[in-house]
Amino acid sequence: MMNAATSTPTQADDSVLRQLMNHAQLISQIRQDIDALAHEATDTVAGLIARLEDIESQSTTPGSAPTSWCWRSIGSNAADELWHLLTDWINWIRGRYPLARKIPPCWADHPELVEELTALWLAWQHAYEDRNAPLTAAADWHDRWLPGVLYRLEHGAFALDCANDHHPRPAAAYASPEPNGVAERTREGDSAHAD
Repeated sequence: MMNAATSTPTQADDSVLRQLMNHAQLISQIRQDIDALAHEATDTVAGLIARLEDIESQSTTPGSAPTSWCWRSIGSNAADELWHLLTDWINWIRGRYPLARKIPPCWADHPELVEELTALWLAWQHAYEDRNAPLTAAADWHDRWLPGVLYRLEHGAFALDCANDHHPRPAAAYASPEPNGVAERTREGDSAHAD
């Protein structure tokens, strides 16, 4: 006959054994989760390193196309390259979209239009040629950037009437650039004479 003393340790042993098995399974699952996280972290770091190396190689490769342009500060070689690339793109876009009348053939004779079209081209490059651009970048270009430029060309301060013939703006429409400091010295001199 079994007494209470002999049945209790067996039940207790079974309970402890079940708990140990549960803990062992839990520890095994935690190890698998940690291994998966370690692999993910390793893959993420390797991907980031590859992207950084790619960015570094793009910025140090001679002759690689710059990602932005500033007509005011680029050198003559870069200006020639920019002009060639921009002209090629403008010719393409005027033929790709019905823009021949909106972007007149004399666009290059209007400095403000050159600036607008350079900015539009850079936005297009980001949308279509940057492999890290969001998937919506091309739609944004069509929805925001292209209509914005076209609106300014027809209705804004840069509106042109060159659809049929070139109509240059009067020279008085543009201020002559002053060398650095000339305007300040002139204003200082004017205030000194006012006393």
